[in-house]
Amino acid sequence: MKQDLKSCLKKIFFSAGEQHTTQSSFVTHNNGDTRVLQPAYTVRLKPEPNEELPASAPQGGAGTAQRSTAEMSLVWCGLTDTGLIRDHNEDFFSCKALEESSLFIVADGMGGHDAGEVASRLAVETVCKEVQESAKGVYDPEKLLERAVQHANAEVIREGVNKGYIMGTTLTLALMARERAYIASVGDSRTYWIENGSIRQITEDHSLVAKLVSAGKLMKEESRTHPKANLLYRTIGTDENVKVDTFKVDLKRGDSLLLCTDGLWGEVTDEDIHRVCSTEEDLTTACTKLIQAANDNGGKDNITAVVVKLV
Repeated sequence: MKQDLKSCLKKIFFSAGEQHTTQSSFVTHNNGDTRVLQPAYTVRLKPEPNEELPASAPQGGAGTAQRSTAEMSLVWCGLTDTGLIRDHNEDFFSCKALEESSLFIVADGMGGHDAGEVASRLAVETVCKEVQESAKGVYDPEKLLERAVQHANAEVIREGVNKGYIMGTTLTLALMARERAYIASVGDSRTYWIENGSIRQITEDHSLVAKLVSAGKLMKEESRTHPKANLLYRTIGTDENVKVDTFKVDLKRGDSLLLCTDGLWGEVTDEDIHRVCSTEEDLTTACTKLIQAANDNGGKDNITAVVVKLV
């Protein structure tokens, strides 16, 4: 699949006027279950130390800033649903409170013979174990997440070889430590940041249509319904040296993160996602409405949403 996709990208970007088709090696199946994990769970955040940031010296003067020490809490809820078309659910997610941080993960499995379900669960469990064992004391959160995702990639590859299946999964995760979110991503499951009346996609989709949008060959609005919207060029389980994107976001009271699979964002616009997340105070209700909106718009894939809010 990798070679076919590279060839397809090359032809699309450099061979004007020609039409080409590429088929993914992955076939998805689902199992009909709906799972709610830790609805409206709350954990207190330890504030940053009361320390001054390094002074900046712009032209004409100098300035200082001080970290906020106000105590905040994290509230979260996760929900996954099979959707209306698939016969079982290959999405998997986890919300976990650690000693000094909280970890949120969403995965969308791919593969025949129920292999996608195995891949997504194995990837999530591997990341959870790696982060839980390492997220103590002084550490680099971004490097920790990258290492954990690499371990998950190796485990999925190993399992696929053992079972003789082609399997893979997307993965997006956020490690919340104090008022900061450290985010890692592979594939097209997304993490959004919602603040000050706006919504912004933090992660980048590793997909053919995202490449086309970036190159100006496809409008963003068209990408959601493109016939090759599910064709990915980077996933967990398909390359021994997978590249992991990492991001860092400073958060404040009232900000939210949404982690979701393409079964949600492919059916529900960013504007409608923002409306639900910003108007619903109860996170269980927010997740339920997001799932329902995706099903109302077709429910063609498994749907998973994890909403995390600082209060």
